[in-house]
Amino acid sequence: MRPLQLSDLDALAAIWLDPEVTRFLPSQGIPIPKEKAEKSLQYFLEHWQQRGYGVWAIVEENSLQMIGYCGLRYLDELDEVEVLYGLAKAYWGRGIATQSARAAISYGFNVANLDKIIALALPENQASKRVIEKAGLRYEKQLHIFNLNALYYSIVRSTV
Repeated sequence: MRPLQLSDLDALAAIWLDPEVTRFLPSQGIPIPKEKAEKSLQYFLEHWQQRGYGVWAIVEENSLQMIGYCGLRYLDELDEVEVLYGLAKAYWGRGIATQSARAAISYGFNVANLDKIIALALPENQASKRVIEKAGLRYEKQLHIFNLNALYYSIVRSTV
């Protein structure tokens, strides 16, 4: 993973144009237009400036091409920090999201000094639920957010 850059816009937009990728995002399968991807990318970049943590680009080792994103985002709606991730469909099922989520959580606890990190998933998103659980988060409850019913998971920094 590496920091996101403005030059990642085309790659992010391409990922979000795939209805299978956006199926479990708040747009619920509707491709996200490039203008909205640009606003999200700008938000991710500003988030780093404001909070000292945020979302990284996941890049393929050989080509250095952006294939996804993962990181931490403060959610005003819940006053909590969420681990989030997304990958181009061609890279699903390889453990990349789990490895990236674990790295983001480690950064959150060990560098950003967070005490708790949450994750949200739609109940029907089996793959995301597996990623979240393999990354060490535990299911707590259902909640309604972003006009969707979601599952809420959390992990707290160990005090050992």
